[in-house]
Amino acid sequence: MILLILTFNEAIAIDKLMSLSDFTIAVTGSRRAHELAHIIRSFGGRPYIAPTIGIEITQPSGERGKQFIMKILREKPDYVVFMTGPGVYSLMDIAKESGIQDLLTNALHDTSIVCRSDKPNTALSHFKLRAQLIPRDENTAKGILRLLQKYDLRDKKIAIFWHGSYSRVLSDELQKNGADVFESFTYTYSNKLDSAGARILERMGFKYEPPNELMVVKLIEEINKGTIDAITFTSPPSAQELFRIAINHSLEMSLVRSLNAKVIVTVIGPSTRKVLEENNVFVDVMPNIYKMGAMIGALNDFVKGRGYKAGL
Repeated sequence: MILLILTFNEAIAIDKLMSLSDFTIAVTGSRRAHELAHIIRSFGGRPYIAPTIGIEITQPSGERGKQFIMKILREKPDYVVFMTGPGVYSLMDIAKESGIQDLLTNALHDTSIVCRSDKPNTALSHFKLRAQLIPRDENTAKGILRLLQKYDLRDKKIAIFWHGSYSRVLSDELQKNGADVFESFTYTYSNKLDSAGARILERMGFKYEPPNELMVVKLIEEINKGTIDAITFTSPPSAQELFRIAINHSLEMSLVRSLNAKVIVTVIGPSTRKVLEENNVFVDVMPNIYKMGAMIGALNDFVKGRGYKAGL
């Protein structure tokens, strides 16, 4: 008899490879598509990259960003909220082009910075800035709201710099708590990735994959044929854009049926799950920690716990 002794890491590695072995897993995100693909491969899976969403920075958005900066300089807010890393870079680029980056940096040093997650905080570190507050329970607008509600917000000025999508809920709730809120954004989510958006992603170190509508249509066809075992969504817009494309190509009903019957639908967090449910798709997997590694780990546990095999 040969006794095989494995280290803990070796045992985990074998466990990973066994669970998602031969699973074809769709990646719908753009910014970190290759990073997510690497994680999928580490669990033995086969990534199918078909990004649905990009970011677009237009001149009107740049002017909007400059107005936001000028208001920060005038109003001296008590809190400045950053939702994403690309948002940090785009705002700083606008400040630099306008000759007021030093003024903005000094103003941000004099306020309490709130970041939705570690990613915008990492972006801020490149400008020698850091967040004082980050919600650890939920990296969403709701998480930010719960965090700020721990403080007396009466007559406090709060500036919110949004990502490509926007919700009135955070602003409305903060105003109900007595805060004076002003908001802006510099980029929008788009079915393409423009050159300005690409430059920002490159500066952030992302090996991005630009969206391509024909690739997404092909993905939907593969889902309908049953060749996709699981699909991942890392943001609400990535799901929204998939359904928009499906509607444009008269594939919405077949897509919904196939996602519910043939595919393990995996999302990174509650706001993304909400979009799927609003489109009548049942979500199978959502991690307790809203990060990509945890998401694939949760998918791995789901597959292992139910004894699923690829193609079934």
